[in-house]
Amino acid sequence: MSLWHSELHATTRLPGFNVDIKQSSISGVSSGAYMAVQFHVAFSSTLVGVGIVAGGPYFCTQDSFFALQYRIIQCMNPYFWIGPPDPEILHGFAVQFAEEEKIDRLVNMENDKVYIFSGTKDTIVSPKVVEQTKIFYTLAGVKESNIRAVNHVNAGHAFLTDDYGGECDISEAPFINDCDLDQAGAILENIHGELNGPVNAKENGEIFEFSQTEFIDSSSTTSMSDTGYIYVPKTCTTGSICKIHIALHGCLQAAEEISDQYYSKTGYNEWAASNNIIVLYPQVKKSGFFYSNPNGCWDWWGYTGEDYYNRDGAQMAALMGMLERLAGRRIVVTE
Repeated sequence: MSLWHSELHATTRLPGFNVDIKQSSISGVSSGAYMAVQFHVAFSSTLVGVGIVAGGPYFCTQDSFFALQYRIIQCMNPYFWIGPPDPEILHGFAVQFAEEEKIDRLVNMENDKVYIFSGTKDTIVSPKVVEQTKIFYTLAGVKESNIRAVNHVNAGHAFLTDDYGGECDISEAPFINDCDLDQAGAILENIHGELNGPVNAKENGEIFEFSQTEFIDSSSTTSMSDTGYIYVPKTCTTGSICKIHIALHGCLQAAEEISDQYYSKTGYNEWAASNNIIVLYPQVKKSGFFYSNPNGCWDWWGYTGEDYYNRDGAQMAALMGMLERLAGRRIVVTE
């Protein structure tokens, strides 16, 4: 499905660019936000910041198979007798995983920038769950001055834009709401500091399709689509040193569900075009009953396997493979 219609360039292999990989960042909404937290914590030595829109703390559902439904409720919209997840417990797990070298050392996050958003009208992920995300990051050592928590906007469960999408206070597909708020810009500026203002994305860059299959271990269940998308500013094709931002869609927001809306209408590309930022839009698809991902969500509860939360997780490794390919660091070959 194309953004520039016949002008959309397709490629089967993700290309490499002149990239400073140590200036990479990630953001996401809903399941993409939970995944963004996981990826940030696991690969903190590479990233400089994260944007979290309606997402809970790291390792929120933990690894309790028999209590999974309870944990999902606790991590999304807990009943009053359940209560939200405990960030101190989750921080303890993160410390343990770092000691076991399953994730990067938490000290790497000390100077990172963290943007956390929760709409007051969100009916899917409770604001009190999102509050625990801020506490987790504080416990993990991120400077409080580097955490921007926004929780006063009367928005539903959605990624917010300045002038595109549904009514601001709804929590309905495609989960992109017009709230007169440029959330993409807020995230990128919180992470990278003051930036040049947004410009016309089509005139100043291009969207490419690429094959995700070479980053997927065929022996495991990743629930990732065959095709992903990437926005590349013109400056990044002419030798400029560029940054990478990974933008993760939420449940029911992949291209197979909402066409190009997430990778072309959320505002990232306009900011990327004027600031030498490549935006990677990986894609997850719906998978069958046995894989427990009927809504095309990123894995934050373990449907891809027991390593879902660490560097060896199927989706985690795939995202890092894409990031390293863009930076020209790794060639991924699958049989």
